[in-house]
Amino acid sequence: MMFWREPLWLWVRVLVLLVAAGGIVACVLWAAGQYDDVTAFRHASVCHGTTDHGCLAPVAGTVVDRRTGESCTTDSNGVQSCTTTYELRVRRPDRTQWLGVGGGTYEDAHRGDPSDLRTWHGAVVRMTVDGHTETYSPPSSDSMAWRLSGAWLFVGLALWAVVSGRPSGLIAFPNFGWLWLTIPFGMLVHGVLLGDVSELVWAGLIGAFGVGWMVFAWRL
Repeated sequence: MMFWREPLWLWVRVLVLLVAAGGIVACVLWAAGQYDDVTAFRHASVCHGTTDHGCLAPVAGTVVDRRTGESCTTDSNGVQSCTTTYELRVRRPDRTQWLGVGGGTYEDAHRGDPSDLRTWHGAVVRMTVDGHTETYSPPSSDSMAWRLSGAWLFVGLALWAVVSGRPSGLIAFPNFGWLWLTIPFGMLVHGVLLGDVSELVWAGLIGAFGVGWMVFAWRL
């Protein structure tokens, strides 16, 4: 078990560092391509006349079904809290899909109600039904966030190779806080690039919790 607590050979750590550096570059370049799509989406207008690659296509839809779900979590004291989710099944000319909505939209929408949809590259990014409007992130935005998360994990691997190199340190319990910080990191970069102040605020709050948790865990 001494191997578990001793630093790896230098050449192994250098190899890990090179792999991590390559991963960081690849993820950043990968995310940059999606950023162009997200920026184009934010400046897109509704298509008029013909549908081209750079506009929001108006599509007529119809509500064909409704459903609710419930997700529950239990804290360390055994207290359970549940959140209700609402979805409408909407049919459009090319497909039928479930879309998440707010409680107010769910209550007012019924089977057979028409819905005004806006699509971007085939994905629904806005729905208006019975006076309620719901918005959705384009697929490129979610993809960009995942790629930024990958870059953050490679940064952690690179830091481990330089600072520690011990297998036991790589999976130490306090280091799982680094995984938690993946969320605010992605939100921070996303918010800065797109100028979303609310996302920056949430990134700060979630990040502060993650840093505090790691400091506390390492002091135990």
